[in-house]
Amino acid sequence: SASQTQALTDHLIVQLDDYMAHGVNTVSVYYMGSSGGYSDPFSPDGRRIDPAHRKRMERILRECDRRGMAVIVGIFYQRCERPRLRDWDASREAVRTVTRALKPYRNVIINIANEQNSERYERLPWSRVREVPELIELCRLVKSLDPDRLVGAGGYDHANNEIIGRAKEFDALLFDTAGPEPRSGELYRRFRAAGVKGKPMVNVETFGAWTKRFLPPGVFPEPARRAYLNEVEDVARHEGLYVHFHNNPWCQGVDIGEENRYDLGGRGTTDDPGIRWYFEAVKQARAPAAPIQRAGTKSE
Repeated sequence: SASQTQALTDHLIVQLDDYMAHGVNTVSVYYMGSSGGYSDPFSPDGRRIDPAHRKRMERILRECDRRGMAVIVGIFYQRCERPRLRDWDASREAVRTVTRALKPYRNVIINIANEQNSERYERLPWSRVREVPELIELCRLVKSLDPDRLVGAGGYDHANNEIIGRAKEFDALLFDTAGPEPRSGELYRRFRAAGVKGKPMVNVETFGAWTKRFLPPGVFPEPARRAYLNEVEDVARHEGLYVHFHNNPWCQGVDIGEENRYDLGGRGTTDDPGIRWYFEAVKQARAPAAPIQRAGTKSE
């Protein structure tokens, strides 16, 4: 939700160097936001993005690019109290508008729709993102305007994910999980067995709403901590698998009456709340292996 307000945009940008110092090189930001704050920033015909919103999004992209970071930029979200796009044709036009706006930024992967299978979409003008053939058409639309743009999609319906992952139109499978089981490594093996090959697979929202139970924000009991660390271990074992940290109470606190926080905080305990412990695990997992020293030799 970092593009939803200037305060959130500023808060995210301040954290980017800390993310990079821990080996985290990508963030996910949606034009329509997330449960940490959402809106429809498009004109009713889909041909314009609210100028202030567009400026905030593009500042995030520039700041990430300056640091060598990528951004997964999402378009559609499944919640909106005041939709502005008037119909599906306008929604398609919004995809064109986003594609043109993002053309100067080459550190971007477009994610067509967050959790594309969610039933919440049914009440919205862009509800046809629930249909995989329509997602494929939207991908083709992006490619028609920017052939080299990387595009992905997915959700937590893993049968859909298999179809999306196999579709030649998509460059990445961007899936979600709704709890700690199945693990991302298990899903990676499932998708590979189903024929998803030669493209990255990214769990863009580990655990989903399951994380709401861990309160107060930034306090993680041992079972939750172990589930997060399992994800880090899975990524280390599977080439082409990536995960994005997600925790609703800390990062999307607005949804439960708290504040959104993108800083790392502390050790995840009652007296030192935060998510730094997870980022430190990522840093350790990404560290080069120490050279093996044999008797009578020294490391170079």
